[in-house]
Amino acid sequence: MNNCNPWEYTELEYPGQLAYLTVSCTTRCNFACVYCSKKEFAVTDLDYGLLRTALADARALGLRKVELTGGEALLYPHFWDIVAYLREHDVTVQLVTNGSLIDSTVAGKLADARINVAVSLSTLEPGKFSYLTGGRGELRTIMETLEKLKAAGYHADRYPMFALHALGSRENFAELDDVRLFARLYGCGFVLNRAIPVGGLQAGNVPSPPDLKHFLDRESDGRPAAVPFSGNTPCNRIKAGCYIGSDAKVRPCSSLDIEVGDLHEKSIAAIWQKSGILEQCRTIEHHLEGSCENCPERGRCYGCRAVAYATWGSLTAPDPGCFRFAEDRQYNAQRGEAQ
Repeated sequence: MNNCNPWEYTELEYPGQLAYLTVSCTTRCNFACVYCSKKEFAVTDLDYGLLRTALADARALGLRKVELTGGEALLYPHFWDIVAYLREHDVTVQLVTNGSLIDSTVAGKLADARINVAVSLSTLEPGKFSYLTGGRGELRTIMETLEKLKAAGYHADRYPMFALHALGSRENFAELDDVRLFARLYGCGFVLNRAIPVGGLQAGNVPSPPDLKHFLDRESDGRPAAVPFSGNTPCNRIKAGCYIGSDAKVRPCSSLDIEVGDLHEKSIAAIWQKSGILEQCRTIEHHLEGSCENCPERGRCYGCRAVAYATWGSLTAPDPGCFRFAEDRQYNAQRGEAQ
């Protein structure tokens, strides 16, 4: 797939390849974001030995990209050790961060290691930014961070890349056009993170499908959006890889609370190769139901499985947050029971 969004899409070279891992290496964080699903968790750092072993095993299965997140990944005691190991083996590293801990020195080290950096930013209003971070963040600090990353050599579309990750909740959705425009004028990328009703987010926080469609149409300069993700690029996380939490539990993705293994008990190779759920995720296009099954884009997009699972309790159900969602009687009935 050409011109894909590298923050949500990873090319596969062969079927069954474990090309991508999201690693939540710590629950430590200096923010207390209101929508965070982990802010009430006890402080936990992913065991460094387990992580190194998992990464080595994953490399043998075709690992090409690792996204480091948290909590705040820069607070992980072994962050730079893991970065050095991955870059030594030519694995692309992507960091998702609140951005507040990146000074000029850190920006330079990240650029030298060619780490792609995504800074979470969902509003340009200082008061709302402070509210969203639980009163612990200042917007001016993030603006200074972006300046430091740009000075260190970061770009929107070539390595090292940086982007703004904006959560598209109903409360701030109207502001995201301004955030996207700011990103474009500033020279960094933009990724809309779809609101998933887990953790601090509820179904009422999810924007309506028509609002999502209108935003994505505008994002693509007026061309009709075809899939419910930024850049007309589907998210293929669950087909290309899986998620390792700071508790060493393995799940299909960070927003799908379905445990498929524990690194204390099994290797990542055994989990990846033997989990029936992960196998279903890798072949999800053959299991879709409802409007996702009948969607003209199903050859490349399968909607957001996390939204579908949070809504229906099923990995294969239609994505009700997609603008192509069409309710049938079965899902209408289930929806009525859930309400």
